[in-house]
Amino acid sequence: MQRQRLYIVHGMGSDAVGLVGSITTPIAKAGGNIVDLRQDVLHGLFTIYMVVDLSESQLRIEAFTDMVKGISEDTGLQLMVDTYYPVARSPEKKNALLILLGNDKPGIIASISQTLSKYAINIECAQTIAREGVFLMELLTDISHCSLPLGNLKALLEEKMGGMGMKTILQTEDVFNKKKRVILFDIASSFMSKALIAEILRQTGISPSELSSAYCRDNAAAVLVKAASCLDGFPVEVMNTILGGISATPGTSELLQTLKIMGYRIGLVSNGFSLFTDSLKTVLGLDFSFGMQLDVDDDSKAVRGVGASDAYANKDLGAIIRRVTQTESVAAEDVTVMSDVGLDETCGIRLEFNLEMVLDLYNKHVISKENLVGLLGSFGVPRGE
Repeated sequence: MQRQRLYIVHGMGSDAVGLVGSITTPIAKAGGNIVDLRQDVLHGLFTIYMVVDLSESQLRIEAFTDMVKGISEDTGLQLMVDTYYPVARSPEKKNALLILLGNDKPGIIASISQTLSKYAINIECAQTIAREGVFLMELLTDISHCSLPLGNLKALLEEKMGGMGMKTILQTEDVFNKKKRVILFDIASSFMSKALIAEILRQTGISPSELSSAYCRDNAAAVLVKAASCLDGFPVEVMNTILGGISATPGTSELLQTLKIMGYRIGLVSNGFSLFTDSLKTVLGLDFSFGMQLDVDDDSKAVRGVGASDAYANKDLGAIIRRVTQTESVAAEDVTVMSDVGLDETCGIRLEFNLEMVLDLYNKHVISKENLVGLLGSFGVPRGE
């Protein structure tokens, strides 16, 4: 059998369509066989790592290196070539999948990497996404030389990372068959930021005291009742126009896309009205959405400002979780709830509202002052100073 001639080609640069093909096509034409390839795009930065076998190629390493330099010039990437000396997988190797999920903060990666190193656990592959206050990290580790029994290791990691607000999951069986998992964003407060609410009040002449007197922020049910009453008779068509002007922030789009790629199912639980959460489910491509029911008159196609308190009384997060576990056939431990309690902003799902549209509708008297107060309560409990 001919001996393999293995080399690593690796590098980075600005992302563009067709880069993988521009790199691999010349290598294939020269008789190089790509036996391993990993490629990613991070914030517009293209990265690639591949192992090339030149045993069937007439190229010597000098000519191959020159060819890769030519590819670099053609693509604008910084590509390098190194000799690769493979190490056979040990029959004693034991892998474990470690997942960390919680509110983002500095030092999480440093803390977990130091802890794993201390107990002789090697990180073989890592993927992290931190956007809009949410941190998710998946680590494929080798625990074959771990200095702790598995039960002690799990307890240690849960305690250590729990102190940083992280939910810790350690999967030791069938680690290459990733389990289905669900993330539920449970948002109690408004999707409108304090700054946006303040700007709306400033532009419409509504005083902060008027809004605070309308809404008791410590009583979500009372907020729903007041918001619904202020929207009584409000045309659903106008509501849908406003909802159509809502979009996800770039960070939210990146987060949700990455979560989907990583195999997570995504749900939203909100104290906002279901007209809003149903629209958001479609816009963001969520798997589930649970909002507070707002009655609509079928004949007039207008909001009926009644029944909101009953809708909130029927809200049961435990029942929602049970429904999700049954629908997705997962265990309760595979459902993670991300809450905005104690946070100044929503976690994970952050939205951009079309301020110009709302103000234009208000200036044209399509939206009354009372309607506007109701709208400010439609997206969850309004945030205030």
